[in-house]
Amino acid sequence: MSEASRPRLSAVPGPADRDRFWASVEDTLDELARGLVARIRAELPSYARLPEDEHFRNVRALYGTMTRSLAAGSPPDPEVLQSIRASARRRAYYDMPVYDVLAAFHYAHRDLWEALRRSELASEALLVELVGPMAHWSQAMSQAVVDAYVAQQGGREQHERETRARFFDLLHADGPGEGIADVMRELAFDSDGEFTVLVAGSRWWPRESVDALQRAGRRITGVLHVDARAGLMTVVSQGAAVDDVVALAAEVGGENRPLGIGLARTGPAGIRLGLGDAARALRLAEADGRAAVRFETEWFRATIPDLAPLIGPLLEPAARIAREQPDLADAVVAYAESGFTLRGTGSALALHPNSVSYRLSRWHQLTGLDMRSFTDLALSFAAVTEARRNP
Repeated sequence: MSEASRPRLSAVPGPADRDRFWASVEDTLDELARGLVARIRAELPSYARLPEDEHFRNVRALYGTMTRSLAAGSPPDPEVLQSIRASARRRAYYDMPVYDVLAAFHYAHRDLWEALRRSELASEALLVELVGPMAHWSQAMSQAVVDAYVAQQGGREQHERETRARFFDLLHADGPGEGIADVMRELAFDSDGEFTVLVAGSRWWPRESVDALQRAGRRITGVLHVDARAGLMTVVSQGAAVDDVVALAAEVGGENRPLGIGLARTGPAGIRLGLGDAARALRLAEADGRAAVRFETEWFRATIPDLAPLIGPLLEPAARIAREQPDLADAVVAYAESGFTLRGTGSALALHPNSVSYRLSRWHQLTGLDMRSFTDLALSFAAVTEARRNP
């Protein structure tokens, strides 16, 4: 051992010495976690399946928990071990070998110990005190990982099915959904992460198709859980490419089935908002006879039916003209969707630009809405959409 890395000899450290030591360790944990994540991902290829930002958050949280526990002289508490088991179950969900996960926890233990030894404030007496607690932590972490993998093997599908049902019960509940974060961890979700919700009409999705989609989800990167209730088949996904989930749904449920895709949102509250997004997008997909609609790109049209009751008196005069003069309504929509140019609109409708200009002028005369005004253009588009929805 070099002189630089050898702990200095001292008497039993006092409270002030301990506080300074642990404060110095805390200052190194971000860098320590980043280094560990990079090494694990370089040496254990299976960790490429786990999102890197989630991996860093897991490691940083583990280091913070370990150092606080060691500083307080307390063993790993049940909540901490439950969190480690949840992380291990998520790795099992990604089909990462248990020996890779155990190796990663061993790296974490070893690197933290080396960081403690390297601290300029480390004394031999303090490090001797930490040998036993560090060994306890190593044993407890390893046991938690093994327990999680054993639980995944025995009764995994039934337990997961029951947990999934509980998750969707809480998701659809009127109240705040107490305990939903714990249930999400059981399902290998990162409850603080980003989610995307997709929905389809459940009439196209019998139970066997829902189960088949759930199984098929294991073939792609990410975690997804599927449910069917209240007239909807719902997919909540995390870490999965939306196109991959859409392709799986088409493969299992059939091509050209209407599907609504919500915005990517964060946490349980975001999932609930995403359900609304996706349901609105599905309504538009069904109305247009399309296979998939993303709320992200068609939020305005998707929300018009919800706005209509609020602005009905504004919409109805123009909607009436749209019903009576569908050629004018077509010009309004084409103008909005063709870059607000007469040439583009004419190309879309196979009309001369002068004919387009006439139709838009006629719309202005009959409705009082001028296509050169953003507000009037938006109101015109909404009125035509509502007229087509309720002819």
